Amino acid sequence: MKIKIDGGILAGGLSRRMEGNDKGLQHYKGQAMASWVYQALAPHVDHVYINCNKNHTSYQTISPLTCSDTISGFQGPLAGLVSLMSASDADYFLVSPCDTPMLSQAFGERMLNELHKQLAEDPQQAVIIASKDEHRDHPLHLCISRKFKNSLEQAIERDEHRVMQWVKNNGAHWIDFSQEPDSECFVNFNTLDALKKAQ
Repeated sequence: MKIKIDGGILAGGLSRRMEGNDKGLQHYKGQAMASWVYQALAPHVDHVYINCNKNHTSYQTISPLTCSDTISGFQGPLAGLVSLMSASDADYFLVSPCDTPMLSQAFGERMLNELHKQLAEDPQQAVIIASKDEHRDHPLHLCISRKFKNSLEQAIERDEHRVMQWVKNNGAHWIDFSQEPDSECFVNFNTLDALKKAQ
C-alpha cells in the first residue's frame, strides 16, 4: 500500500523561557534550530510543514510550507498536530519539535521502518509511533496517522492537553533510542543560556 508521509516541525509555542525570542529561530552552531530539524526530517518525507504562529516569513526560509494553529488560543502541541493535518493531505506525519537541533536522520529511518512493519501486519490500522530513551519518553518525536485528527480535536475540546497522556491513551508503539549514536538526538534547548552553553 502506497502511503504519503509528510514531515512536521512544531514551532507554534509561546517560547516563554526564551525571553520572548522565537525558539525555533534561535541559532545552534550557525543555523536556526528548526533548520537542523528540517534537515533531519526532509530526506524521509514528501514535504516538511512548519507549524508556527508568528515569524512565518523567517520560517519560510527553512521550508516554504508553514501553517498556523487552526484552533485559537495557543492550545499547545496537540493543536499543532491538528494544524499539520489540516494543512497537508498526507496519510502519516513524521513530527519533531523545533528545539532539538541534534536530531539525526537515523530518527526518521527507524520511525518509518517501524511504521512499515506495523502496516505490513494490518494496512488499514491507524498507527502512532513515539520515541523514548533511557532517561525519559519523548512523545512529541513521533510518527502519526491523520486518522487521529478527530481524537486530537476532541481531547482539546475536553481541555485535555497533556501529550503523554493522549499518546498513551491512543495506543502508541514506542521506539527506544538509548543506544549510541542516537542517545543525544532528543536533547532540547528551552533557554538562551542552555543554548549558549551547548555551543
